[in-house]
Amino acid sequence: MRKERVLTAIVTIAILSAVVLWTLLRPNNAPTQKNSQPDEVIWALVRSCREGNVESYLNCFGSPMKERLERLSEEQGSEKFRSYLQQLIAPVKGITVFEPERNAQGDWQVVTEFVFSDRTERQVFLVRKIGNEWKIVGVESSRPVPVLIPYGTPVKGL
Repeated sequence: MRKERVLTAIVTIAILSAVVLWTLLRPNNAPTQKNSQPDEVIWALVRSCREGNVESYLNCFGSPMKERLERLSEEQGSEKFRSYLQQLIAPVKGITVFEPERNAQGDWQVVTEFVFSDRTERQVFLVRKIGNEWKIVGVESSRPVPVLIPYGTPVKGL
């Protein structure tokens, strides 16, 4: 009886070891494409601002926008620019990113609304795939959209 238990334990351990080894060594065929949708670069931009990650923020842009922002970062200093990014996103209460649409020039337009407590700002980002990554290559100036009821107004006050 004891030999049977030992033999069962050895076989079980061998099978589990084989499964673990096979899982670790098998090639991963799952796609690892970075920024697979045009709007994902917008979310990366927002995340970079929240984290104050200057390098990641700059990496969201394509030339010549990236070069202009790099000069601005160098002029202000990295720490001040990091603080600026965090202050830029801090008052935002919510973000809506609409379905990207291709324009006549072949770029993608990503309409994004930033919700503040007293207004909503609509901004259009022009996005292009450069290499394997989506990059922001243009930004139309933001347009404030007034809100009838400010964000955070208690329901009783309506």
